[in-house]
Amino acid sequence: MRTAAAFVLASLALAGCGGASSDGVALQKQEQTRAADLAKVNGWDRAFQPDVAVGAANQFGFHAPAYGPAENGFASVGTPVMVTDTAAKKPNSVAFDATGKAAERVDALRFQLALTDAPSAGLARTRFADIVRDFLFQSKIDAKSVHDKLAKGEAGKGQLAGIDYAIEKAADRLTVTFHRTGASAPANS
Repeated sequence: MRTAAAFVLASLALAGCGGASSDGVALQKQEQTRAADLAKVNGWDRAFQPDVAVGAANQFGFHAPAYGPAENGFASVGTPVMVTDTAAKKPNSVAFDATGKAAERVDALRFQLALTDAPSAGLARTRFADIVRDFLFQSKIDAKSVHDKLAKGEAGKGQLAGIDYAIEKAADRLTVTFHRTGASAPANS
């Protein structure tokens, strides 16, 4: 929505300067086509779309770059976001990354909570759980069961709407990873 609103404002600004360029019109049509395509898809099919994953992450301030070539395939790695007291010596923070073997799809979505300020660890886990839940909600995925485990700091594995997930716990870290079905198949290697 924000991207569409920003594009409309930019188009109006260009129109006020003597008309939109043909590049602007082409970009607008391309964005409208992509928005129409995405409107037909929900759930994990939507969440594992590179532009959707990066856009959703950036709504939480991760400043994730476009999904592009990386050492072992493709990736987008965001900047960690502080989730508790910014005056703490080392505030707790959440990181995001999306990785995969192909440019047109993400194989794994990962969120990682760095627990560097013990006094606010409980609040950090709750905020971390909220970010993950709200990220998935953008693709209409109900993540209540994962949210509850993250908020409690529980390790575990399971499925969420047909997709495998793993929550790993360490003394200073809590990580949840969602793996696209078929991502480890030989055809995707």
